[in-house]
Amino acid sequence: MISAADLSLGTKQAASIYFKNRVRRSWQPSKRALEQYPAISESDRTATKENILAAIYASSQAIKLQLTECLGVILKHDFPEKWPQFTVHLKELLHAQDAQRVYTGLLALLELIKRYRYNSTNREVVNEIAKELFPQVQKIAEQAIASDDELAMRMVWLSFKSYLNTIQSGLPVSLQEPANLVAWGTAFIKMIEKPVAFDTATIDDDAAKEPVWKAKKWAVRSVNRLYGRYGNPALLPSGNAKKHGAFAKLFTANFMPQILQVYLQQIEGYTAGHVWMSTRVRGLVAQFLSDCIKEKSAWKLLKPHTEAIVAHFIFPQLCFTKADQELWEDNPVEYVQKRIDPLDDFGSATAAASNLLIDFAFERRSATLNTILAFVNGVLTSYLQSSEEARDPRSKDGALSMLTSLCGALVSKKSPVSKSLPDILLTHVVPEFKSKYGFLRARALDTYCRYSGVEFPDKQIGRNVFEHVFNLLQDPELPVRVHAALALEPMIENEENRDALAAHLPQVMQVFLNLTNEIDSDTITHVIEEFVEVFADRMAPFAVELAQQLRDTFMRIMGDVVTNQPELTSANIDDISDKSMAAMGVLKTMGTLVLNLEGTPEVVFRLEDVVYPIVHFVLENRVIDLYDEVFEILDCCLFAMKKVTPAGWALFGAIYSSFKNDGIDFIEEMLPSLDNYVSYGMDVVATNTDVQARLFDIIESVMKSDRVGENECICACKLAETIMLQGRGKVDGMIPGLISLAAAYLLVDDAIKTTPFLVHALEVVLNALYYNPVITLNVLEQYKWTDGIFTRMVQSASKFTRVHDKKLMIVGLTAVLSVPAAQLPPSLQNGLPQLFETVLLVFQTLGKAIEARDAWLCDNDDDEFGSGVDWDGADEDFDLGDEADDDDNADEMQSAFIKELASQAAQALGSDHDELELNSNDDDDDDDDFGSPFDEEYSLESPLDQVDAYVHFEEKVAEMQNSNPAAYRAIVEHLSSENTQFVHSLLEQAAKQQELDSEKALQKVAKSKWEDEEESDSAPDEWDASSSEEESKPSVPAPQPKKKSMGERIAERQAERQAKKAAALEALEADSDSDQDGLTRKQRERQMQLESDRLVAEDLFAGLTIKDEGINSTLTTLVPKNQEEFNELQKALVERIEKSKSHRLYGSFLEKLVRELALSLKDSEVRKISSTLTALASEKQKAAKEALKGKKKNKKATVVTGAAKSQIDMNDYTREDDFDDFDDFM
Repeated sequence: MISAADLSLGTKQAASIYFKNRVRRSWQPSKRALEQYPAISESDRTATKENILAAIYASSQAIKLQLTECLGVILKHDFPEKWPQFTVHLKELLHAQDAQRVYTGLLALLELIKRYRYNSTNREVVNEIAKELFPQVQKIAEQAIASDDELAMRMVWLSFKSYLNTIQSGLPVSLQEPANLVAWGTAFIKMIEKPVAFDTATIDDDAAKEPVWKAKKWAVRSVNRLYGRYGNPALLPSGNAKKHGAFAKLFTANFMPQILQVYLQQIEGYTAGHVWMSTRVRGLVAQFLSDCIKEKSAWKLLKPHTEAIVAHFIFPQLCFTKADQELWEDNPVEYVQKRIDPLDDFGSATAAASNLLIDFAFERRSATLNTILAFVNGVLTSYLQSSEEARDPRSKDGALSMLTSLCGALVSKKSPVSKSLPDILLTHVVPEFKSKYGFLRARALDTYCRYSGVEFPDKQIGRNVFEHVFNLLQDPELPVRVHAALALEPMIENEENRDALAAHLPQVMQVFLNLTNEIDSDTITHVIEEFVEVFADRMAPFAVELAQQLRDTFMRIMGDVVTNQPELTSANIDDISDKSMAAMGVLKTMGTLVLNLEGTPEVVFRLEDVVYPIVHFVLENRVIDLYDEVFEILDCCLFAMKKVTPAGWALFGAIYSSFKNDGIDFIEEMLPSLDNYVSYGMDVVATNTDVQARLFDIIESVMKSDRVGENECICACKLAETIMLQGRGKVDGMIPGLISLAAAYLLVDDAIKTTPFLVHALEVVLNALYYNPVITLNVLEQYKWTDGIFTRMVQSASKFTRVHDKKLMIVGLTAVLSVPAAQLPPSLQNGLPQLFETVLLVFQTLGKAIEARDAWLCDNDDDEFGSGVDWDGADEDFDLGDEADDDDNADEMQSAFIKELASQAAQALGSDHDELELNSNDDDDDDDDFGSPFDEEYSLESPLDQVDAYVHFEEKVAEMQNSNPAAYRAIVEHLSSENTQFVHSLLEQAAKQQELDSEKALQKVAKSKWEDEEESDSAPDEWDASSSEEESKPSVPAPQPKKKSMGERIAERQAERQAKKAAALEALEADSDSDQDGLTRKQRERQMQLESDRLVAEDLFAGLTIKDEGINSTLTTLVPKNQEEFNELQKALVERIEKSKSHRLYGSFLEKLVRELALSLKDSEVRKISSTLTALASEKQKAAKEALKGKKKNKKATVVTGAAKSQIDMNDYTREDDFDDFDDFM
């Protein structure tokens, strides 16, 4: 039909559209497409490839474009493997004598080259095409340039466009040859210089669609790419310096001067009105000049023209134009998007001119900045001194736009106008807030927004400026209101401004919401988000109302998107994209609102009815672009409430349905919410088999899917871990299935490609062991997986790098050690010593992992409140002579840090990669990244966070001694002397941790007692006496038996331990009627249990004991490396210093000591210590007042002194508390 001569053009067009859609959907169909559209048979495919080039040749221009797109789809899937003869046909067309056949060949060549334009690795095909076909293409272009025929110009721009796509990701060797470079360069210059008649009064950017102007544009683009990517030594990536360095030198020396001269002549002709350049071409010319600024030889040629370029090329493009005025009046929404949205402004002449100005000012500051400032000052002064009638508001707009672009240079402390900025703003910017021209009001707001950090000497001026900006929120012009909202955002950093806004917060938020509804863009949503975060403490009263309005805005925007989604066209795709971005911004704002309401769960409960329908809407309509945002909101809600309500469980069904449809690709986004469902809804998970089945199905589907990679499988493993950790003893039925899913990978060679997935798959089994070792071992034995799983676990122990990984390995393997002998599989009996040594191996690196994690957490806290980057220092860099001299390339002055980053990026992408590939593999193995302490370490809370590995180890070894004494003896006998000593150190660490936990618990109880105003200050005499006797008894070490077996020694220690425990419990019972020591019975029992556990720690291995070297030894020998050792040093220091507290100089000594110690700290750390001391002083003052009240109410009440003080000292429970200091204070 398309090729038939007797059919009408309309029929052919309809047929071509059908054919295009058919090929796009079914040439290489997906499974879902096959369900809707039948596949194209092999015979039809062959016939299509045999006839499509002839059909393109015979068709009209409109149909040629449809068929050419079909050709591109076919080449994408079939070339070269299934269509190797295509290049033969192509060569025949390019060498034909018929112009239409040549034109067809150029169309087909372009489609072929587009197939490889972003591929920087497989360049063999492109290199061959460039070598075989491009000499002929260059001849075609050169001959066509001399003609004014429309077809000839089409052939020129197709030739240039093919050239550009060929060099997009790599420069073929054949095109680097001097002869070819000269030929192509000559063709580009001829086309750029080709005179074209035009009518100055009528020509506009619509003319840029004509073939001749397209040919000029693609000539400029090709030259820019050739110079900017390969021919400019200053811009060559470090990975390409060797590869293209010689070519860059050749190009710079022999071709760049002539090209620059041509560009300068074009600029001169444009400013004189003899040459027309489209908006896009002006932007490309500015971009080329920016590249020239950075290279020394090009800069020498460009430098003399700086002033003329600034005044006659840059400045006019930054001024408010007639086209801007028409857009302002006819479509203010589009004007806002064009001016503010960087994506809409990308590639425009205005943006390119601004960037060129910035490059002049930054890269060649000493030669250009004063010149630029003199020009700007001249325009502003002339405007100020002129009469109202003689003023040109458009020139004022251009000058303010230049000021805005130069902000980064001018705010530097050493810039030539830094001290004059307040006067400049007050003289030339702020007065325009009241301008009669709306575009000047908007421009003044934009300029002031950039300079909002400038401080005025008089605070009242700042208040007045704030009032002006605030009032402009009610301006009748939409762009002005938008700029006022944007200007307010940085102004709320000022406390006075925040206080002033607080009273009007609901009204301001309403204005922001109205603006969002008017422009359907994310321009304002980030301002709303910032306000929500800054005013979080004041949002609660109207949070629900704000959320409702955000919901309404979202639903209105998405209603348009969902309605128009099936009818996407080139005409409406930008509008739909803007709406989608606006909807995304609304969701981010809502997420910020929920997150900042975390401290008010009652408000979040009320937000459920607002938020959950949005999540349901997105999932039901499969708006996958917004999955990340809605799951983040859901995550915030569940985390804030710490509970899953019936409404939340109803939404879980929608999540599951979404997952079954196409959500498997978004398991990573779903994971935090699913984790919260399990963590805060375990009561339902444990009792609802349907929920368990769905959770298991999600995990199983991911683990068995061929659609996802190992990153997604890791997410499934994490969800399995959460189920087992949160549901211990409640989800037994899920354990065998979860083990099976992990074993399917662990027991198959090469099934696992990356270390992170290996670790997480093993952790599924470790979690199962920790959950219930007996169930887990039964499953492993049933399927004969025991040897394989445990062998791989032991071999992979060194890959468990994070604290969480190591703790899982410890608790999982020690769970096996505590299994009774009768339930332990025979295959593990002989392997227990090896498992035990694996646990010790993990413990050897646990301390360093904890230190690395704590260091990262400390750094992360610093980053949160100030990254440590000296922004003023960055400004200083601008002014300390680090710019490029006239004889230097600008990039030669880059910091070593930037170069190192570039080098690392080049190494990560490969030696031939200096740009990101679009088809990069997301599943590359990166052990180093995984080993970093922040890799998923803190994203999800875990019950394992509360488990102390050392105490757990001690408990499990004690259990093993009782439940499997034979295995216990085998392990002890198998230990080397070094490992025996290491076990001793682990038990010491466990004892220290138990003591520390005990002290913390007692401090907490004692503190609550002091805060209770009804609590008596006296202590029972019985407890005092008992404590005194116990404390005063000297410590007499038990005599060591000379020759006894380990079993006998352990039996004796166990008997001693049981006797002490019985005596302690008897004393506890005798004292159970009174609670005057501040501890409940349960807490005392815990203390006795801790004491008994400590005794176990001492008698487990060869009678080893913990030695106390005394305070002085600790002070002289201890070099703390972790938190526990710092605690030990702190305790020793306090005991030593407090021995002198009765001296009259003790107070002044402490004051000087604290000051000396604080000198080396950061100011934030000193403030933190100061806050702690201030809080302590307040507590002491409050306690003193309460004690004074007690005296007045009860004359018999006495201040705690003497005996009470001895009690506190002797118990040694609260030595780190402030009780002794409080006695001195009283």
